[in-house]
Formats: sequence, C-alpha cells, structure tokens
Amino acid sequence: MQHLEELTVVWRSAILPPEYRPRGPLVEVHLVPAAPARHGTPELERIRDELAADFTRAGSSAGGAWAFSTAEDRGLAVLSTGQRTCWFPFEDDDLAVRVAARLTALLDIALPLPDSLATAIGLDPVAATTKVAGRSVSGSGRIRIGTEEALSPGELRRTSREIAEGLVTRLAAPLG
Repeated sequence: MQHLEELTVVWRSAILPPEYRPRGPLVEVHLVPAAPARHGTPELERIRDELAADFTRAGSSAGGAWAFSTAEDRGLAVLSTGQRTCWFPFEDDDLAVRVAARLTALLDIALPLPDSLATAIGLDPVAATTKVAGRSVSGSGRIRIGTEEALSPGELRRTSREIAEGLVTRLAAPLG
C-alpha cells in the first residue's frame, strides 16, 4: 500500500457526451494509476471495439475509449492516462458486492496494468431520497470521493471486497 497525494480523477460527466443524461443516480468506480501511464490510439481503438460488443454505444478519441448503454445506464471507459472507469445504476442493497465486482471487471480490461492503482468512487446525481448504507441525503448534487492510497493490481484483486466496503463507507460519510 502506497499513501499518496490525491490523484486527478476524470469523472463520468467529463468522459461522456454532454447530452448523456442518466435516468437516476449512478455509482462511478475509478482505478487511477499512481504514476502516469499511456495508452495510444491503436490500443484505445481495440478496447473500444471489444467494449462495443457489450454496450449500445461506443467511441474513442486520443483521450480514451468508452462504451455505454443508455437503456441500462451503465458503461466503461479507459483513458489514455491509464484510468479505468465504470458506472452503473445506484441501488443501496449489496452495493459493496457490486462495487467489488466492478473493481475486478476494471482490472480485467485487456490492457497492461500499471504497478499501482488508486480507487475513487462517486454518486451522481444524488436525489433527496437517495440512501447509502442507511444514510439519507438532505439535498441534491453529487458526491465524489477521491483517491487516498495506491495498491498493486494483485492486492486490489485479492482484497476487492474489503476495498469496496471501504469505498461504500466513504461514499456514505457525506450523507450522515
């Protein structure tokens, strides 16, 4: 485990086209390289093509590749910096289990992994009725919890459930 200064996270709203409007709150899970990584355009185009099979829309640019399904409000993105991102509809039940599964899915994307990655999580948009881990929101907006520490891909994979539980706890903290 490597403690670090907070890394820059590119959030879903900056990745997707501005006309993308989710129907409800989405959980965002991010893996951010502790040291800059670079994926070139050919790698990103290959990943876009692989991701496209599981989603209704896909695209890529020099900045990244993404694929999403508006009908299901879920998607994946890989940025040229090495950041791996996913989003899915928020449901409080078993959120840590679903976050752990997404962490593993992000690690399984067929691109080289950096030596260490930091996690981040968000909830956007947040509605007045949203609850996380039993805590209710008192307004609207978004919650974005940035990076704290970096772990090796192997450590992330081995402890994904514990990491996910910690991320969900951190996500609920601003609501309490």
